[in-house]
Amino acid sequence: MIVLSNCATARLIQRERRYDFTLKNTLSIFMLNNENGAFLCIPVQYMGDYQIQSFEFKNGNISIGGCEILLNMENVNIAIYLNESADESGGSTGMFNLIHSQENGRTLRSKINEPLVAKDPGSVINHYYIFIERFINESEMDEIISEYEKGNIYSRMGIEYDLAIDNEEQFGSGIYDDFELYDGIAMDPAWFPPNLNFFKIKYME
Repeated sequence: MIVLSNCATARLIQRERRYDFTLKNTLSIFMLNNENGAFLCIPVQYMGDYQIQSFEFKNGNISIGGCEILLNMENVNIAIYLNESADESGGSTGMFNLIHSQENGRTLRSKINEPLVAKDPGSVINHYYIFIERFINESEMDEIISEYEKGNIYSRMGIEYDLAIDNEEQFGSGIYDDFELYDGIAMDPAWFPPNLNFFKIKYME
């Protein structure tokens, strides 16, 4: 039993050292790590002189090779931030404030529908960042590694959600993209466009 335990431990350590997965040819979804493990992050952005008053995640699917990772309200974390003094490029240094958060379907905080301060037309705009996180469990990571070792790197993702903008319901919104599973740094964050500055601050610095 001791021998088997040591083998399993060595395998885990070897896997962590051998693979440092990222997702190539996409800015729609990222594979990241923190103290809780590996997770997939989908950053959704909206910019304009309007207010998002509600956001409801419906479902999603991430295919990494032949590995299917399902997304639903019960297995994703959602955090919505708002910067009320953004410029049109999304590169404003204004502050992003957390206005809504939920974990595995449970709402922890919600100020998304509170009235916003009136602005002078053409001065600044609202910049919303909606982060959708899906943590990867051990068996899913094993499947991802297996797909990579077989050369199945071509992958795709899709999510669907409903939201309300200025009291108008927007049903069936979504994001879809293709990407490749990659072992190493897929893209230098220094080359990210300005609208990903807050993403870099939150997850990479």
